[in-house]
Amino acid sequence: MDFLPESFISLIKQHPTIQHAESLITLIQQHPRIQHLTETPLTSHLASLHSTYLEPYISHLRSTYLDPYVIQPLATLLASSMPDLVSVFILAIVLLISLKILDYARRLVMFWVNLFLRLLWWSFVLGVIWYVYSSGFEKSGRDLGWAYGIIKGFVDGFVGGVEDGRTTTATSMGWSGYATGMRTQQQRLGVF
Repeated sequence: MDFLPESFISLIKQHPTIQHAESLITLIQQHPRIQHLTETPLTSHLASLHSTYLEPYISHLRSTYLDPYVIQPLATLLASSMPDLVSVFILAIVLLISLKILDYARRLVMFWVNLFLRLLWWSFVLGVIWYVYSSGFEKSGRDLGWAYGIIKGFVDGFVGGVEDGRTTTATSMGWSGYATGMRTQQQRLGVF
């Protein structure tokens, strides 16, 4: 507070709220517990907190809930002469653990498959956008019509083969699809 004038600082220090706060700060600093906390290291504080609060709480939980409801029944079950029940119990635990591992593996595989499919989709979208940008709308429209003709030729060949009761292969449909696509494109251009 060197930048403030001395008269202003003395005026602030004379205010009752500031005097009360300063007296509280000195009182807190002179308190024996605060002095004890500031003089001893942190590890001794943690050890005292552990022995004061944590150990009694844990021993209470163990004696109240864990011993009578979990440890004693398991000890009598394992010490009994019923190995079939113990083996069923162990088998159930192994089954649960293996199901957890398989669930984790399924989620891991589904994550990577989903990531791959999303990357494939967005790369396709960006590729189409790049193609339209580099070749123009008119050529892209013609190429789209040509691709539609090929796909329509494949579908017509497949449907015609199914309706006639004969099987068709992709190689026999491919040329007719190409020809249909070329015919559609030539009709659009007015060559026919």
